[in-house]
Amino acid sequence: MSPTSNPAPPPTFSNAAPQTISLTHHTGDIFAAPDSSVLIHACNTKGSWGAGIALAFKTAYPNAYTAYHTHCISKSVQTGTCLLIAPCETDIGPKHWIACLFTSKAYGRKKDAPEEILRNTGSAVKELLVQVMQARGGEEKVGGLRMCRINSGKFGVEWERTKVVLEGIRLEGSGGGINIEIWDRGDEFV
Repeated sequence: MSPTSNPAPPPTFSNAAPQTISLTHHTGDIFAAPDSSVLIHACNTKGSWGAGIALAFKTAYPNAYTAYHTHCISKSVQTGTCLLIAPCETDIGPKHWIACLFTSKAYGRKKDAPEEILRNTGSAVKELLVQVMQARGGEEKVGGLRMCRINSGKFGVEWERTKVVLEGIRLEGSGGGINIEIWDRGDEFV
């Protein structure tokens, strides 16, 4: 499958039974997503995208990095939250939403313990999905959800542990299911 073939339909939301998350796995470049896709990655609250896939996001989306960095240094950002950054009209190339899941306060040796990162992941993803619903309610063009294997790179949490958290998320009163595409390039950016 090529990275841009058969993109997952955008998540839908209704007022029925609780909504669950399903994950589909793909090999390819997360950045080759169709316009309006939401690209999701785990971040620290210090305003640094200095290594791993965060550095690749910084290179590919300098305006999103500026928004993230400004957000982090202008207020006390709490872990377990999410910053959803709309596509910048002045960016050259694809127009992607960037979702920053704040799963650890710091990075490197000062990163949070795996159990705390996992706790923060669940609440950050729930907040992301609420923000996606709100953006759609405002007639924003928001497409499918794409995620790298969050937390498993520089935060050092085994992907299988994060996967269990993601698949266990339930959104009350939303009905149906949400698919998040998990993209793996097969290299150091996970």
